Amino acid sequence: MIKKILIILFTLILAILISIFSLIIFVDPNNFRGFISDTVKDKTGYELSIDGNLRWHIWPQVSILTDSVKLSETDAAKPILTADNMRLDVELLPLFSKKLSVKNIFIKSAIINITDESKGSVAKNEVKTPSNSTAAANESTNSKDSKKSSNWQFSLNKFEVIDSTVVFKHKNDLINFRNINLIIEQNNNKNISINLSGNIDKNQQNLSYIALANVDLNQFPEQAIIDLKKFDFTYKGIANSAKELKGNINGVFNYQQAARSLKSQNLSFSVNGNYFTGYINADLASKPYIDFQVNSDKIDLYSFLKIDEKSNKKVPTQQTSPVVSNITKTNNELSFLNTFDAKAKLSIKQLNANKIRLNNIDVDITNNDGIAIFKNISFDFAKGRIVATGLANGKQKNTLMKLNTKITNIDLNSFFNQIDIAHDLEGLFNATGDLESNSLVGSTLLASLKGNLAIVVTNARLNNLNIQSIIQHAAAKYSKEATTPENQKKYTEFHKITVNGYLKQGNLEFSTLNANSEILDVINGSGQVGILKQDLDINLNLKMLGGWNAKNETIAKLQKLTIPLRIYGQFTKLHYQIDMSKLLTDVISDKLQERLEKLRDKLDNHNSKDHSKSKSKAADILGGLLRK
Repeated sequence: MIKKILIILFTLILAILISIFSLIIFVDPNNFRGFISDTVKDKTGYELSIDGNLRWHIWPQVSILTDSVKLSETDAAKPILTADNMRLDVELLPLFSKKLSVKNIFIKSAIINITDESKGSVAKNEVKTPSNSTAAANESTNSKDSKKSSNWQFSLNKFEVIDSTVVFKHKNDLINFRNINLIIEQNNNKNISINLSGNIDKNQQNLSYIALANVDLNQFPEQAIIDLKKFDFTYKGIANSAKELKGNINGVFNYQQAARSLKSQNLSFSVNGNYFTGYINADLASKPYIDFQVNSDKIDLYSFLKIDEKSNKKVPTQQTSPVVSNITKTNNELSFLNTFDAKAKLSIKQLNANKIRLNNIDVDITNNDGIAIFKNISFDFAKGRIVATGLANGKQKNTLMKLNTKITNIDLNSFFNQIDIAHDLEGLFNATGDLESNSLVGSTLLASLKGNLAIVVTNARLNNLNIQSIIQHAAAKYSKEATTPENQKKYTEFHKITVNGYLKQGNLEFSTLNANSEILDVINGSGQVGILKQDLDINLNLKMLGGWNAKNETIAKLQKLTIPLRIYGQFTKLHYQIDMSKLLTDVISDKLQERLEKLRDKLDNHNSKDHSKSKSKAADILGGLLRK
């Protein structure tokens, strides 16, 4: 039995060796040179040049080897592709039937040049005149006739490109696709798999990627279905290597050629550990229309906002030639809205940005003919909620964005803590207003905001400043009857503060300010709060209704007075200014005048003749005092 098996194996080995020697002797690989070039020309319109002789390579598989190859368009200054060598792995038995069945085309160290120098007649004749179209049709017919006259048949199972580079130039931008490794393999009839990896360099920025996909071409070119199994990417910028972006994308994309539409299914992606789901539908006609939705349970922006110490170091700049643009300059940062129409929805349950926490974020935006309508922008922040509607106009000359905003029950203590600003004001903040901005740049956005605001702060508390104590101390300097209570609080409380103001250049200017509590009543106030500079300067006209720690005529008069108080300075170091001298002088003068009036009346009613002379003298004295 063993002897028979050995004989069979020996016979098979001998048959293979005879076949290989027969292949080498009777089939010259250079016979395929013209056939391969003609096939490429017919399929793509490009000319394939093969330098040197084609030769067989027997081990570890039967292959045809070439020297350097070039692929170029007619009349192009540079070839679109150059490679050091190319290998065609072929099946042995079909060769004897004049069938070139290629299992794999292997190209190593290719350089693909997609620039103006590599463009030739194929690119120039994309829009042909009728005569050119006829010539092209005749050329195509001749090519097909030549193909039909060939005795060889061609099939391809796998295409592989290793360690290659693509140089792509778009206008004045030069983009390098480096370290490209591409494998395209036919799984079955009109179904292929793609395995692609490499990195992209542009302006000292780098994007590395790995992609794996299956493509269904059963209805190609009318339709192509791309099942993107994996697309992993890593992005690095030279300015700050700590802001590295890592993520992946997967989903199914259906492209319809007739409608020029792209639809997604089961789309999900992640960036730096943040996971998203949603969909994207695009109509890629002359003016694209994009409909997409993004959902996420939690987004943490810490990885995007963290600062790399190396980023503080100066990065040497490269000297480059100035780029001259032919595009008409515009002052509208929203002009890009004119290039597409869109509908977008965003739903995020939680967003963290350092200390800032936003919850239940909902965004609904449409863009039509250059005008974006904010149907809804809402989110929970600092134990309250912010809701806004508005528009962004990209049609006019200058940038314009308008928002109708409503803020409800924002806890000021939580708010200031989250934005990391020292503060002394607490309470629940409510506001409504119409705001607009002529800039989208983060550094100037707040300064460019302007509009009217109606603000109400309930259960307000001003820490480290006791207005009651300020007034009492000032009054005690001029009157012993106005004493200062012991163990006073180090804050001022108001039931409600109502403000009407105007926001401009980072300052909130008050037109009216009213506040009330059991002790204090602010009749009217004015001034401004510097949001950018974190300072304030406010003038208050107030009455102190209680808390004087005494009851007498002087205190009763002080309770009726309108007292001017100025509060100014940085949020963390407030100062005050109050002038009680004039107020108390008036109070004391009124009090003295009342006592003198009583004394004069008493003297007038005295009927004693013995005291007539003293009465006359007292009346003269009183008259002099009153005149003073």
